[in-house]
Amino acid sequence: MVITGDMTFLPAKSCSFSHMLTYGVGECANSLVMNGVFGFAMIFFTKALGLNPAWAGVAMSVSVIWEAIFEPIMGHISDNTRSRWGRRHPYMIVGGMLMAVSSYMIWFVPEVFRSSPMSVLGYVIVVNLALRTGLTMFFIPYMALGFEMCSDYQGRAKLQSIRQIFNMAANFAGPAMAWSIFFQDRGTVRGTTVAANYLHMGSVFAISTAVFVMVVVIFTFHWHEDTRHAARETKAGWINGFLVDMKQILRDPNPRWVFVFVFVVCAGMVLVSSLQIFVYDDYMKFSAFEKTIAHGGTMVGMALGAFISVGLAKKYDKRNTVLIGGLVSVAASLMLGLLFVTGLVPHDAAWIVAGHAVPLALCLFVPLHAAYWFGNGVMLPIANAMMADVSEIHQLQTGIKKDGGYSSVFSLSMRMAISMSLMASGYCLDFIGYKVPKNAEAVMQNPEAIWRLGAVTFVLGAFICLLSLLAIRKYPLTRSLLEEARRNGGLK
Repeated sequence: MVITGDMTFLPAKSCSFSHMLTYGVGECANSLVMNGVFGFAMIFFTKALGLNPAWAGVAMSVSVIWEAIFEPIMGHISDNTRSRWGRRHPYMIVGGMLMAVSSYMIWFVPEVFRSSPMSVLGYVIVVNLALRTGLTMFFIPYMALGFEMCSDYQGRAKLQSIRQIFNMAANFAGPAMAWSIFFQDRGTVRGTTVAANYLHMGSVFAISTAVFVMVVVIFTFHWHEDTRHAARETKAGWINGFLVDMKQILRDPNPRWVFVFVFVVCAGMVLVSSLQIFVYDDYMKFSAFEKTIAHGGTMVGMALGAFISVGLAKKYDKRNTVLIGGLVSVAASLMLGLLFVTGLVPHDAAWIVAGHAVPLALCLFVPLHAAYWFGNGVMLPIANAMMADVSEIHQLQTGIKKDGGYSSVFSLSMRMAISMSLMASGYCLDFIGYKVPKNAEAVMQNPEAIWRLGAVTFVLGAFICLLSLLAIRKYPLTRSLLEEARRNGGLK
């Protein structure tokens, strides 16, 4: 125990590998919902429901704007909750169940709402708002719980990496396998244009989400603290307390460049993830099985990145690890553009090996596409761990725990980027001339529109990632600075 002035600080603690695993299970719920929506909602709204891509982007971005507003509020509420069940778990169970139900309703559009595009749009907006409310109630306390479970510098990186690996495992077992399980083409009918296919997928995902929520709440409940008698940080009213809380976090110079970084890098990631489904379907013209390989490769790449990030952070520190991951993503995306946007490798290119045709385009696309997501897998868990370090330094300097507040502002940066990128992806599809089918029949897309689709996905994605690295270079904290802060009760 370290005593400095009038404040007493516990030494850095870690948690066992088994506890990290039970905590990581919660990320499976988040992954199925978020990656299911990111991977299929835009294509569902356009190809199955017939919404204009621009309106589909607006429908999704409106709910994310609400999420961005609600997340700091949820962080403040969670940090200041006084309950025998603690600050985190009551919200995790309620929000998790709301999230599961709403994730089913996304794909279940009653016939009464299908009478016009505007009624479809209204339904989609309302259900997305409910989904984002439940997601925020679950995710912000869940993220803050991870900050509290593990406070040592390297352990934080490991915990966040395990969480990211669970995210990708659920993403692979869910959205990636969904291509082969739920979206098989039938003759001239594309599987992605049949609304019933999305409902079957949504039912499985919703049930699985509810199960994962229950598992993480039960197996992490021993980490809860009875906060009924915990001291309150301020006697000001709730609104004033919230505003003061946010002001202090936003004025803290230590996380400033992490907020900027995560906003920019997530903007690029969401833009790519929203458009890559159309790239599989229309640009590369993959079969259902090939889509599974391509989409699954992104999860494998991101999971490997998260796994390797722990060792990189130990050897090179966290900021340099993020830079390494970003450069890998930029190089891979530019290489995709060089090969496919220039026409150097046609989408139907093949090798003849021992009399058998081997799809050259697929063999080149999958590892490079996975490498782009590998770099993101390195960056994101380390950025989460950076925010936990920043939150600890604030607690060392003030004696006040604001894990929920810091995690919510970190998530706020992500949600703002997501909202902007979802809207941008819809307008991108509309701007490049992408056609929306009127029925389940496949439509012939303008070759120029398809070329623009590839250019935006590969080249613009790389450029945005590169911009994010300029921000993270300014992040000031290192392992030695954190250790010094622990010795001295804060940074001098």
